[in-house]
Amino acid sequence: MYARYVLRSMRAETRAATLAAAAEEFWPKLREAPGFRKFLLVQTDDGQTLGIAVWESEEQARAFEPIAAAWQHRLDGFGHTLQARGEGTVTEI
Repeated sequence: MYARYVLRSMRAETRAATLAAAAEEFWPKLREAPGFRKFLLVQTDDGQTLGIAVWESEEQARAFEPIAAAWQHRLDGFGHTLQARGEGTVTEI
């Protein structure tokens, strides 16, 4: 398995609108993508949000990159600041 993650500092005033847009615009595309396994969204009380997408393979994760990049641009428009991003092989324990 393979995963990609994005950590953002979220603006409180646009958080609800962001989650509504994700439910309508992004998550359905993610669920339908070949090789998609799961998505985890970790939200902290201080406004940090960590999104983790898990894929069957690196190739399938890379094939989804244009859609993921468009969504990241949308998050920029909501004013949420990118803190970190990365990717790598997943080991389940």
